[in-house]
Amino acid sequence: MSYIHLTLEKRSQIEVLRKEGYSIRRIASLIGVHHSSVARELNRVDGEYSAIKAQ
Repeated sequence: MSYIHLTLEKRSQIEVLRKEGYSIRRIASLIGVHHSSVARELNRVDGEYSAIKAQ
């Protein structure tokens, strides 16, 4: 199994799409990662998600 880190670009996409109300699964589909990766990323930060904070 291989692991990759999310780039700042992908994190920024997650931030924008989440603020627009997209579901975790839809965000994952749009940026090309597994939905659990998006869920874990969103759970990493307390409060509102910020790509800069998550980096």
